[in-house]
Amino acid sequence: MKMIHYSLVATYVSVFAAVVAPRLLKASDARSLNPISSAMASDDTLLAQAAAASSDQPAGKAPKVNVDQNGVILKGYDAVAYIKQKRAVKGDPKFSSKYGGATYYFASAKDKAIFDKSPAKYVPQYGAYCANGMTKKEVNDIDPNVFFVYHGKLYLCQTKQAGEHFYSDPDANIKKADAKWELYQLPHNPGFRREFGS
Repeated sequence: MKMIHYSLVATYVSVFAAVVAPRLLKASDARSLNPISSAMASDDTLLAQAAAASSDQPAGKAPKVNVDQNGVILKGYDAVAYIKQKRAVKGDPKFSSKYGGATYYFASAKDKAIFDKSPAKYVPQYGAYCANGMTKKEVNDIDPNVFFVYHGKLYLCQTKQAGEHFYSDPDANIKKADAKWELYQLPHNPGFRREFGS
């Protein structure tokens, strides 16, 4: 009951601050409402980010997935080859597929067909951001040659040292990185404001 009461009060205060108060105050006095306006602008920003995330579009400065300026993920390397061949193989733009807001390149038509049949199986963890960085709530780029396949999932890191650290205790580091990555998932995470501020 207290939660509903608080929500109603917050709604009334927001409406008053946004609609009624500016009409009562002169334009020069409206500056005193900046903290409220700023909070409302933050809410608008979060809503815009959530809408972008749900439409598979990169959200502002921190995109949902690590892609280049052309929307290509994994620096153009073949996601299937990482899992099937356990090696980094450069893909070819003529064998490409779109999935989850990114374009994937493959070394062959066969790898493209494998991916198209079951794309979620080959998608890199943490949106192709550095797995080790994610354990520290950092969104870092990757070196496509520094990778690790663990329990059938692809993890990439920014540097050899970051990879060695991540691979030294994969279960604990994956658990940490999974928890941090969840914080970046809008709009699914109600704790986003608590963790990152509003």
